[in-house]
Amino acid sequence: MIKLRILAMIVLFGLVDISYALNLAEWNYQAEVTVEDSNAEYRKLLITPEIYNAARLDLGDIRLIGPDGSQVPYIIYKPEDQKETKEYSPAIINRSTGKNKTAVVTLDFGKQEIKNSIEVVTGGSNFRRAVKVEGSNDNVEFYTLVEKAYVFAVSSEKDRRFEQIDLPKNDYRYLRVTVEPMAGEEAKTVINKVKTFKTEENFTRRQPVKMVLSEHKENAKEKTSSYVYDLSYCRLPISEIELDVADESFYRCVTVKGRDKNKQEVKIETEDNRQLFKEVEVPWERVLYDTIYRYKKPDGKKAEKLVLRIPRGREVYRHLKIEISNYDDEPVVVNSALAKMIAHSLVFTPKNFRKLTLYVGSESASTPQYDLRYRIENPMSIKAVEAKLGNLIINQMAKKAKTEQVAWTEKHKVLLLVIMGVMVVVLGWFMFKSLKTIQKGQSQD
Repeated sequence: MIKLRILAMIVLFGLVDISYALNLAEWNYQAEVTVEDSNAEYRKLLITPEIYNAARLDLGDIRLIGPDGSQVPYIIYKPEDQKETKEYSPAIINRSTGKNKTAVVTLDFGKQEIKNSIEVVTGGSNFRRAVKVEGSNDNVEFYTLVEKAYVFAVSSEKDRRFEQIDLPKNDYRYLRVTVEPMAGEEAKTVINKVKTFKTEENFTRRQPVKMVLSEHKENAKEKTSSYVYDLSYCRLPISEIELDVADESFYRCVTVKGRDKNKQEVKIETEDNRQLFKEVEVPWERVLYDTIYRYKKPDGKKAEKLVLRIPRGREVYRHLKIEISNYDDEPVVVNSALAKMIAHSLVFTPKNFRKLTLYVGSESASTPQYDLRYRIENPMSIKAVEAKLGNLIINQMAKKAKTEQVAWTEKHKVLLLVIMGVMVVVLGWFMFKSLKTIQKGQSQD
């Protein structure tokens, strides 16, 4: 009985060891990780565009392997911008209609309050209206904060509205908001609601990502300019796109779309079941709507917004199309575009290893679960020395496994020998029984 228990334990531990061990031939790529000598307990590794391009979207196929073949536990995290917003809902003390059917309201905050943006909600579903904002502390003498900004609404499958305007940071008690109707707009412009905000942001570290222009088109009929760029890599955690625009004064609505590849093969149904394919264009997926602008403030200083913020959690593609709505104005000229990403980091303890190997690119690998996540509550607060990541190269073990299509009989030699042995024993037993039967029959004769 004791021997059976010992045997069962040996088998159990053998299975556990097999389940923990990795078949590294299942990973397509590898890179060397160099850990410099330091007394620091933790090391940090910044994920590069090459790693994102090779990894799964959830990054669950990344492994750190020591020289002895053991896994090195890690925590992966992505820093986030810190943003704090205070909202005000001031009283509207005056409503009036000015020249050329402009709508005017005066806002009273009750006291001086610091604010840096305003949201102006007007009626309608397809417009571009100019907005002027002035400030005062006595409701008599007003000073211009914004001479001409714009609020937009674009009708489509779902209304898109852009009604928030950046203001110079100010603490005026009163704000006067004037909204001009569009040219040719006959209906009376109505300001439905106004909100103001004080927003403070602390931006985390970003990495620049080059955007290569692959196509530029002007559509006179649609009154749009389109620029198509290639990021060279897929699945990058892009946080923003910054445009370099040549024009000195403009205010435009912008749409960003994306896709990972330009063409894809689609199977063609045939009567004789032949495998035929045709190449079709991949449709663009919407990423965001936003606005860009540049103008001179009353004090002569320049105000501009040329950064398009990507919403958190929104997927960004390798190819990006930036469409600019020009309305009845001349097209703006975009000199260049630059993407920026907030990269993930791996925090790990290297043990006594000075060299590790990072493996990535496995669809079958499960997401690892390490105890380290229970020891580190806030990875961003950990003081870690940065490790160096080498170039990503093809994993030769994976390449060899793919190129050498091993026959089943070669891959399972042991199992085949066992089966053959069992067959020999069974066949021998039947032959022995048959011989005995024959001999018994002969003796009776």
